[in-house]
Amino acid sequence: MAGNVLVVDDDPNVVEILTESLRSRGYVTECAYDGEEALEKYEQFQPDLVVLDIILPKKDGFWVCDEIRERDIHRDIPIIMISAEGIPDSMVKGFRSGAQDYIKKPFSLKEIIAKIDNFLNQAIESKNLRVRNLFLEDEVQKGQADYMRINRELKKKILYMRTLFGLSQDLNRLRDPEDLVHIFCLTVIGQLGISSAALFYSYEKHKEHLSYAGGKGVQGNFLSTVRLSSEVGLAKYLKENHDVLDLHRSDLPEEALQESGFMADFGFSFCYPLVVKSHLIGILFIGKKIGDREYSENDFELLKSIASSAATGLENARLYWELQDTYLSTIKVLVSTIEAKDSYTRGHTERVAEYARMLAEEMGLSKKEREILSFGAALHDIGKLGVYENILNKPGELTEKEWAVVRSHPVVGANIIKDMKFLEAACDLVRHHHERLDGEGYPDNLVGDQISVGARIVAIADAFDAMTSNRPYRQAFSVEQAIEQLKKQYEKFDEKIVAKLEELIESGRIKR
Repeated sequence: MAGNVLVVDDDPNVVEILTESLRSRGYVTECAYDGEEALEKYEQFQPDLVVLDIILPKKDGFWVCDEIRERDIHRDIPIIMISAEGIPDSMVKGFRSGAQDYIKKPFSLKEIIAKIDNFLNQAIESKNLRVRNLFLEDEVQKGQADYMRINRELKKKILYMRTLFGLSQDLNRLRDPEDLVHIFCLTVIGQLGISSAALFYSYEKHKEHLSYAGGKGVQGNFLSTVRLSSEVGLAKYLKENHDVLDLHRSDLPEEALQESGFMADFGFSFCYPLVVKSHLIGILFIGKKIGDREYSENDFELLKSIASSAATGLENARLYWELQDTYLSTIKVLVSTIEAKDSYTRGHTERVAEYARMLAEEMGLSKKEREILSFGAALHDIGKLGVYENILNKPGELTEKEWAVVRSHPVVGANIIKDMKFLEAACDLVRHHHERLDGEGYPDNLVGDQISVGARIVAIADAFDAMTSNRPYRQAFSVEQAIEQLKKQYEKFDEKIVAKLEELIESGRIKR
């Protein structure tokens, strides 16, 4: 794809990598290394798209973005901002300055190239539409009625494109398949003005059957018992004939005819396949249009576009959760290594992780925070890999030197996982689960709110399980005794979290 791209970054390596990659794809590139130079190059080069770092010498990226937007009054030139800063605050500021997207360093080269291709396509479409609109306005005097009709169609086209672009962004941002299916079905119903929609999908790749994943305006309790083959019948026909299918057709192959008739009996009128890389991952079924109106070709084209975005989003979500499963498998191996060293804590890490997860839910932590907490809780004692077994299993009191070795395990544990990309967010929990609110904990003597909520949760879950477990030096406390012990130590433990733990015990959700 031809186009001019201006790359602005104070890191020569980033500039070189991006420009070389873009040139290999046929782009013409220019580069700048500070804010003032960026604006000069913009005036001289007149790029079709700008990749803009936020932190720059002389003038920052937000200033450059504001200046470009003053000159680019039609917003024809997409701006993609990049930065090593945390996303939320910078993202809002970047969007207010007129950026189209925001990518956090270190970024995937494939991702940024794909975004550049995508935004240039959209910019060209948008510019063409604007030029066309201006032309039509010049034709007003020749035929006002005709102009109004064409202008309505043009606005509808722009709205259609914005809808698809926004939906594509939403579906590719979501990682929870249930949320994704919910938004997908709502969008189909809203955009097409139909009575019902249902998605049959396989959450596992190469599974033999498609199951009901979600829908709107349908009897989900009945559909949840239905299984459709992913290899024969409708699936096979749709894969070979990748198009919208009328479920009331009578000229289908026998197996496809049986399934189409069965789904038509549920009130569905048409279906369409969700395909990723020639692999059918799902089938979308849609009902009648509201008011018994007929479907138009535009309706079907819109349906195909929405389904294509959903298929990509669902595949991304599946790959994400496959990666999460790999992370969890890694954690389980590490946990088994810990417990092999300390026979008295067998099952301890698993229980602490479960208690921490339940406490996080009770306290209303976000899904991402709960995910990090699960990792951190499961690995909170990984530093014990660096503690001698004879110390861990010693039945009597430890010497001061032995205690120093034991107290080193949070630091050792954090150092073990700090360079593992998928675990680095859990370092805080591993390092600080033995801190105390009064500052008498270790290793950093943090006080009060200096200790994160996650670390406080793990500390209480860890202490509770330790108290209710047999140890070389004492018998286990009862659950009631353990809660009383925690309540007596509010200088150490967060009383609000202790109260949540007590509620979980009283409700019977936690038992020992």
